[in-house]
Amino acid sequence: MNDRYQEQWERLGAHDPYWAVLTDPRKKGGRWDKEEFFATGREEIEQLLKNLADLGVKYHAGTALDFGCGVGRLCRALSDHFTRVIGVDISQAMLDEARAAHRDIANIEFVYNIAADLGCIPSATIDLVYSNIVLQHMPPAQQLSYINEFARIVRPGGVVVFQTPDRYDLHTLNGWIHLLAGNRILNIARRVIHGKNGVMEVHPLAQRDILAALAAGGMAVREIEQYETTGRGFRSYRYYAMKR
Repeated sequence: MNDRYQEQWERLGAHDPYWAVLTDPRKKGGRWDKEEFFATGREEIEQLLKNLADLGVKYHAGTALDFGCGVGRLCRALSDHFTRVIGVDISQAMLDEARAAHRDIANIEFVYNIAADLGCIPSATIDLVYSNIVLQHMPPAQQLSYINEFARIVRPGGVVVFQTPDRYDLHTLNGWIHLLAGNRILNIARRVIHGKNGVMEVHPLAQRDILAALAAGGMAVREIEQYETTGRGFRSYRYYAMKR
């Protein structure tokens, strides 16, 4: 993992971890109510599982992996549906908060991983890989590296679901600003607006590259859902795929 991105997320995790996960401007500065915060995770996972059922996707409720788990917003929700949940993150500060917030939930394990792969997870051992508003903060090459790893660690018949933006939305001013300025320049504005501890980059990854990586990993795509969690200026999608 690039040291720059790891440093950004260590700062975010140490300074305002709940806002860094869900950047509602009204909640900045430690103003997230934790019960309300974790309720958003339950709603998201309930909708995810309903979507899988609607697609006719059956999965084994053994081990789920939340990639980029942050403070465990989705791990907590997944723990109600799976025997074991593994949360992986690059920020030790985020994981410290996650462990403190979930010390009473026995079937969640949090793993610190700064490698460009998921070598900490054996091949074909995961029933569901899920990731939302995480890959988008990495450069395209790193996103693809982890998507390849998702395909490696999921069992045959297992499910991978993840979100990332496909492109800039050039019907919006924000899209043009992100395209023309780039993250290096935008990081200056982010530091002015949010302070040095509030910088998070956004990177699109072309859908054709995602589909090629999934196919190479033996994954069959079941659905591509427009899923606008990236914010203005991007076209974002959620991908549902099963291991053949």
